[in-house]
Amino acid sequence: MLKYHSLRNKVFGLKNLYAAFQHVKKNKGKAGLDRVSIKQFESDLENNIMNIHKELKTTVYKPSPVLQVYIPKGKHDKRPLGIPIVKDRVVQQAFRQIIEPIFEKDFSDNSFGFRQNRCCHDAIKRLEQYKQEGIKKSWMRI
Repeated sequence: MLKYHSLRNKVFGLKNLYAAFQHVKKNKGKAGLDRVSIKQFESDLENNIMNIHKELKTTVYKPSPVLQVYIPKGKHDKRPLGIPIVKDRVVQQAFRQIIEPIFEKDFSDNSFGFRQNRCCHDAIKRLEQYKQEGIKKSWMRI
């Protein structure tokens, strides 16, 4: 098993941080509380990535508060949504890129929450499949 420090070094590696930004850019999204858009962040990308690298390496990184907006849910309801600043999205993605491949293999095949290429619709399909097949499984195990 990899040691903590070797994983930590992989997270703030420049190659990983640049790849994380590209993923964030592909996902688009609005600016957070600092009002810095992805395009603005990219306009000084090298400096921004180097700052993230230094902050993570020296353990002074602190995530910023998220911008809370409300999005429609149904006809009349709204639900809160937190929008992190671009810098924090890059850091989150950098961690995900390193940690997800390590732990993904250990998750149950019946686990669908916050998993790559899986959604609640997939979970419902799985339940319907089990119902049709008459399989009585403990699908709630994680």
